[in-house]
Amino acid sequence: MEYFLPAGFALATWWLATLLMMYRSTRARPRCRATLAWITLIGIAGATGLVLTRDMASPAGAYLAFLSGLALWAWHEMSYFLGFVTGPRPQACPAGASDRERFVYGVKASLYHELAIVATAILILVVNHDTGNSIGTWTFFVLWWMRWSAKLNIFLGVRNLHREFWPPHLQYLGSYVREASMNRLFPVSMILSSAALAWMLVRAYEATAGSFEQTGMMLLATILALAILEHIFLVLRVPDAVLWRWASSDQKIQTSSTLSTELRAGQGS
Repeated sequence: MEYFLPAGFALATWWLATLLMMYRSTRARPRCRATLAWITLIGIAGATGLVLTRDMASPAGAYLAFLSGLALWAWHEMSYFLGFVTGPRPQACPAGASDRERFVYGVKASLYHELAIVATAILILVVNHDTGNSIGTWTFFVLWWMRWSAKLNIFLGVRNLHREFWPPHLQYLGSYVREASMNRLFPVSMILSSAALAWMLVRAYEATAGSFEQTGMMLLATILALAILEHIFLVLRVPDAVLWRWASSDQKIQTSSTLSTELRAGQGS
C-alpha cells in the first residue's frame, strides 16, 4: 500500500491534468485571456506551494510539493498552447530548409517559452536550494527533461505525431517535424530515462515504509514512468489517441487533420 498510494495519486493527477489541459487548449480561442487568467492562478498557487513546502519533509509535504511543481509546469504548457508565450517566429518552417535551418527556425518558434522555463527553473533552484523537501523541484525538472526529450525525438522523426490534437493555431509546428519509424536519439533517451527510473524505484524500495523519501520517490518514479510510456507511444503503432480523443471536439479534429494535410502538401511543393 505504501507504494501504490503515491503511484495511484501521481497517475490520477497526471491523467486529470493532461485531460483538462488538452480540453482547454483545443477548445479555447487562441490567446484567450480568461483561460490564461485561471491557469495563471494555478501557476501562482504552485509557486507559492513550492515555497511553503520546502521544509515539509513529510509524506503530506511530498504530495503538496508534487502538486505545486505540476501546477507550475501546467502554467508554462498552457501559456504556450494558448499562443501567449511562444517565440519570435510563430510561423511555419520555410520549404526546402535544411535540417540545421529547420532546427534554428524551430527554436525561434518556441524561444520565449523555453527561456521562461529556464528562468523558472533557476528561481526554483534559488528558492529551494538546500531545503528538506525538493520533490516539487524534481517534479518540475523531470517534466522539463522529458518534454525536451520528446521535442527532440519528434523533431528528428517518430512514427506517431498525433497532429490531430495540436491546437489549430499551432498547426504550423507540423512543418518542423518529420515522420519516421525511429531516430538515433530515441534509444539514448530511453536508456537514460529508464536508468533514472530504476534509481528512483531502488530509493523508494530502500526507504522506510510510508516515509517522506519513499512517498516522494514513488511520486517522481510514476510521473517519469508515464513520460517514458508516452515516448514509447511515439514509435509504436498503438491506438493510444483514443485515450484523449474525447477531449477534442470533432470539429477540432477535422480542422487539424485538414491543416496537417495542407502543411504536408505545402512542404512537398
